[in-house]
Amino acid sequence: MSSDVKRVAVTCGGYSGEADISRKSAAMVFKHMDRTRFAPTLVHIDRAGWFAEVEGARFPIDKGSFTWTDADGQRHGFDAVFEMVHGTPGEDGRLSAYFELMGLPYTASQPRTLAIGHHKAWTTALLARLGHPVAKAGIYRADILERLQAEQERLAAEFGLPCFVKACESGSSIGVTRVDEPAQFRAAFETAFEASDSVMVESFLDGREFTCGVIPSTPGGPPRFLPVTEIISDNAFFDYEAKYAGKSREVTPADIDDALTSDIQERAVAVYRDLDCSGMARVDFILHEGKPHVVEVNTVPGFSEMSIIPQQAQVVGIPPTELISLILDDALAREK
Repeated sequence: MSSDVKRVAVTCGGYSGEADISRKSAAMVFKHMDRTRFAPTLVHIDRAGWFAEVEGARFPIDKGSFTWTDADGQRHGFDAVFEMVHGTPGEDGRLSAYFELMGLPYTASQPRTLAIGHHKAWTTALLARLGHPVAKAGIYRADILERLQAEQERLAAEFGLPCFVKACESGSSIGVTRVDEPAQFRAAFETAFEASDSVMVESFLDGREFTCGVIPSTPGGPPRFLPVTEIISDNAFFDYEAKYAGKSREVTPADIDDALTSDIQERAVAVYRDLDCSGMARVDFILHEGKPHVVEVNTVPGFSEMSIIPQQAQVVGIPPTELISLILDDALAREK
């Protein structure tokens, strides 16, 4: 292998309900990576262990050095990491912190950005303090269940009905329930606490749903927005089934006027900058009372064949291979 070809670990899996989606994202990255410049290896992050997958065989990763040893006893390392672990321990910043300790360039944002972005209530609170339009929200721990019978009417009055109960630290709409009447709060909280130790209640935003990807303009350069996508869900909201079981459709570019398009795109870049994101990210919005409100920031967004950012990039003439190279080159430039 030429010394100019960078050895890239493409991480996938993880410890959350998003592991299957992560593996699909990583497979897309692996398939489209430019082999003239990069030599990718899938690295599975599982509770049972970390493994490098090479030609169908799996070899344990030495976590002390992030290397693996092949059947002939030869040790292999990496020059960079393309992070595709959605949920924990990728999207919450733990892997990025580990790679920083290893001195390896990685494509995701820095650990503190990921930790904030992965926690829905923290993200919402910070964006509200910075002046971004968001839904009214509150954060709760498991002790809410002990007093919920007395609290549910107050919650309904404070946040309105319908509202949402969301697991704070999960993605892909896992642990999210729409509540239409006070009696539904208990089941909603119980579902959310199965996915996260903290839970948020969020007021309902009534309006069309949009999302906008943000990527580096050049390696190490300022962020640029991608086209806006409208998400039209067959379900009550853009839940897991809508995302991954064909219960929604995406329109890119969205059928909206130039002023609204610019508003969403500029807001997406502002959120990206305010949270100190790196690499690629996606900001989700709901157009409520004529104003785009931020509802979620995806700091390790999906990259499967069905995912939105690859679709948006294609619209502006950036094929997957070029986008993957840009994200890797940006990680390498940031390391320098």
